[in-house]
Amino acid sequence: MNRPEGFPRNHADLSPLDGARLLAIFVDELIPGAENWPPASMAGVHGIVAMRICDASGQGDLSDLLDAILAAGGLTESGSPEERASVVAKVETANNALFERVRAAVFLAYYETPFVTQAIRRLGRPYASRPHIAGYTMRPFDPARDTPGHNRGFYVSTNDVRPVDTSGLNLDRTHTERWGIER
Repeated sequence: MNRPEGFPRNHADLSPLDGARLLAIFVDELIPGAENWPPASMAGVHGIVAMRICDASGQGDLSDLLDAILAAGGLTESGSPEERASVVAKVETANNALFERVRAAVFLAYYETPFVTQAIRRLGRPYASRPHIAGYTMRPFDPARDTPGHNRGFYVSTNDVRPVDTSGLNLDRTHTERWGIER
């Protein structure tokens, strides 16, 4: 992609509006939307992703991402689909680890937005953007119906389940920081 005249060369030269616009175009390349599915930016994914990137690493990874997009030629609304796809591919190649984290954040953010949740529900599927809070309604377990018949693994009756001794883990004095990486 040919960089337009006066196009910023790094994130420090971007206004907040241009930074948001650049990230919006980027996430739309990853999830462009279709028919009843909104493009990622229309669902607000670029804002969620920016917050998550900053929460995880401070401003550094967001600045690195914007710099990588600009170094790859930048993204504009007027760029052709081929040019935009080329820029995203260059970002992926230049900084694969950052790209993988951002792509995962984009996909997770997309499928938890209320707009996408509604689109999934309209397909007749039960879907909660945060199922860990209330879970899904399930019919009661029936051993005659629900016991696996494939003869792999095993089934333990509820009455035979015993608590695991966690006293050696020192859970009363130990806490996890940074998603379990540092203890």
